[in-house]
Amino acid sequence: MFTVLHKPLPLLITATLNPGKTPYVALADIGERVAAYMEGFLAWCTESTISSIVFAKNCNTPIRHELLGKIAAGHGKEFEFVQVDSSPRSIVQGKGFGEGDMIRQALDRSEILRSESEFIKVTGKLFCCNAAKLLDGNGRGAFFVSDAPADDRFNLMRRKTAPLYRSRSGSSLAAFLKYQCRVPWSWVAAAPGRWVDTRCYRVERDFYRTVLLHTHERVRDGLGYVLERAFHDDLESHAKEFFFLNEAADMIGVSGSIGRRMGSFSEEILAKARDMAARILVD
Repeated sequence: MFTVLHKPLPLLITATLNPGKTPYVALADIGERVAAYMEGFLAWCTESTISSIVFAKNCNTPIRHELLGKIAAGHGKEFEFVQVDSSPRSIVQGKGFGEGDMIRQALDRSEILRSESEFIKVTGKLFCCNAAKLLDGNGRGAFFVSDAPADDRFNLMRRKTAPLYRSRSGSSLAAFLKYQCRVPWSWVAAAPGRWVDTRCYRVERDFYRTVLLHTHERVRDGLGYVLERAFHDDLESHAKEFFFLNEAADMIGVSGSIGRRMGSFSEEILAKARDMAARILVD
């Protein structure tokens, strides 16, 4: 039987307003991305499971972050803006590298996160309607998890590549074989498997530092080894310490990867988000 956690938690929002040359990003327009981030931010401000908001940004696009602070305060939320350094490796390894590096830096720089034992993380363009599910239980974290769809093209040779991606050196070797030695993609690409929904999860700060802090360094989007797979691989050996939620995260917002809108925010949030997007960017 799970024990429900009643204490509201800090929320870490990760934001990349300008994705630059990061590959596999469908939503690239800065104005559209900013509006999407504002939608998610406004929705989270009304969420009772959240005590405070840390808004971490890893691009150089300047914003008037004090506007976010005023809105958060109006909903009784403590607010902190954290500007982190951009991650050049995202262009080579994919957006999952950038997200992981952003969280690594935010954990070092955020006063709120340093003062709390755990937090909820969300990709900033999204709101998770069933986020309360993450609070069911006192484990060191809770993660939505799914199986990869079956695909007959993934043969035995592909599955033998799995150990490569368990280490940073192995991941680098796979990339070297593909891009420098021109080895066929199907020989070195990552085999399918279970994956963690990294868009929204709960985790203890110390557990993240011990188990997941460097997971993003192995990401190779071009070879099918995305952050969601890397998270699952690293969590697998700690299964007794956290909860895998075998259900889908109920998300509202825009996917930056495919540009598709999921669900619908209220007309009030959409109107306020458009207004904020027009005012928050520094000319």
